[in-house]
Amino acid sequence: MIILLVILVIIIGVYGTLWAAQRPMHSAQKTAYSLATSKAKLKTTTGFSQYNGTQDYYVVTGTSSKNVPVYALINTNKHHKTTVVKQSAGITRTKALKKVWAKRNPSKVIKATLGQYNGEVVWEITYLNKNKNLCYEVLKYSDGSQVKSIINI
Repeated sequence: MIILLVILVIIIGVYGTLWAAQRPMHSAQKTAYSLATSKAKLKTTTGFSQYNGTQDYYVVTGTSSKNVPVYALINTNKHHKTTVVKQSAGITRTKALKKVWAKRNPSKVIKATLGQYNGEVVWEITYLNKNKNLCYEVLKYSDGSQVKSIINI
C-alpha cells in the first residue's frame, strides 16, 4: 500500500511540474490568439509559435476574414505591431526545411518558425549539425534565399 501511495505521489508531482512548466506557453498562446483576432482580424486561428530574434514575435497561423490562409506576426512589445502575410506569398515550412537539409544536412532540426529580421519576414531554422553544435539558418519567406547563417555555436 505504501509503494502505491509513493508511486501516486510521484505521478502527481511529475504531472504538476509539467503543468506548471507549460503554463507560460499556454498563456502566450492565448494572448497571441486574442491579438490575432483583434489586431490582424483573423477569422480562425489554427497554430502558434514564438520567434525570438532581435525582437520577439508571436506567430499565429489562421485564415483571414476572406478565408485566405495567412500568418500573423505579432510583435510582443507593448504596441503589438502586427504583420499579416498570405501563406501563398512565400515558401512553405517544408520547403525551407528542405533547403536547409540539402545545404547543411543537420543531425536534428530543433525548430522552424517564421519571424521578422531587419523588417523582412523570414523562416528561422534552428538545428544541430553532425558535431552536435547549434546552428541557425535564416531564409527569406518570399523566395527562400539565405539572409543569415550562424554555424557551430
